[in-house]
Amino acid sequence: MNNNITVEPFQIETTRTALAVVTHLTATTGVSHRDNITYGEQTLMANYVYNSRSYKTVYTLMDADGTVINSYEEEDGVLPTLFTSPSGEAFVSVVPYHPDKELEISIPVFNREQTEKPKGNRPFTGNFMNVVKDTAVFYDKDQWSSEKPDKMLTIVFKDGIIKKKNNIKIPPPAHNKIYVADNEIHLLREVNEQWIHRQINEKGEEVKRRELDMGRHYARDIITCSFEETSCLLADEENGLLALLLVDTAGTVTRKELFDLGDPIFNTWCAVCIGPGTFAIRFNTEFGNGWMVVRNHQLVELFYSKGVQGYKNLLTGEVISIPTEDKLILSGLNKTRENALAAIIYLKSDKSKEQKTLFIINRTITTDGNG
Repeated sequence: MNNNITVEPFQIETTRTALAVVTHLTATTGVSHRDNITYGEQTLMANYVYNSRSYKTVYTLMDADGTVINSYEEEDGVLPTLFTSPSGEAFVSVVPYHPDKELEISIPVFNREQTEKPKGNRPFTGNFMNVVKDTAVFYDKDQWSSEKPDKMLTIVFKDGIIKKKNNIKIPPPAHNKIYVADNEIHLLREVNEQWIHRQINEKGEEVKRRELDMGRHYARDIITCSFEETSCLLADEENGLLALLLVDTAGTVTRKELFDLGDPIFNTWCAVCIGPGTFAIRFNTEFGNGWMVVRNHQLVELFYSKGVQGYKNLLTGEVISIPTEDKLILSGLNKTRENALAAIIYLKSDKSKEQKTLFIINRTITTDGNG
């Protein structure tokens, strides 16, 4: 296969403050964010860049200081899903252009000279979760049905090359919360007022199981999950009161209040580990969106877009400024270097190709939460 060609689709503007670096990527016609992952200590983004007739898939590599290293135009497909191999190389699953078939191929993002174009498979709609041993793990839940089984895709590598793909149906219950770290896969689901905690292997086989009684507490998302150590779950109440549920190895649950946001949370996304014991969690509400960082069961920062042009740290009052009257949408978040993150943001628009600018916030979190 040919390597992707280097392109310059964006006008780049960077604002640096003590709080963060904000990089503006502005396209001539339009841009929409598709995906992002950590690549080394950098951010690798997949975006659609529009022209007057169509669009191209473009990968942009940015360092932890907000500097764009390069952008590359994908020649072999659309609908990109980025992931990393067990050795940390960047890969992507794309759907090649074809008038009659919609099949997905998984290929390196860079250095394709020694890669033969693989046969396509039926596209997998889930998200890349992490790497377990020699396997990249993806997970999918049917948002329209609580009865259909969850699905897991595993892409197995050997000597840095994709060896095979496995599509696995997960035994019930469905609609699990998932945590993949330290070569382990953990699932959590409430059934009849009991929480079922399972550990499965990369073949989808159950390794361990326990039932947890959390009383009236509801776990919105997993921060960490383990049978051997204390698990940490994010919870909230209808009025926006955030809390942690700490579950010890015996199954005893301790609730620890974090912060009163004041607004009910609509959605949260999987926690992203950005350093030792440090996790960033995206959220949104009726009035805005943002992210919180939890370190060793302590809230060290909480940035929220409500009422400001940008994001305000509700713990300190400091604001990362993005001057605009339009609503900001937090579209992605990933780790860069240790204890640092990148957040990808765009302005709300009714049409994707009317979005002309992406804003990427790069921020380092210090031990006391002030970066």
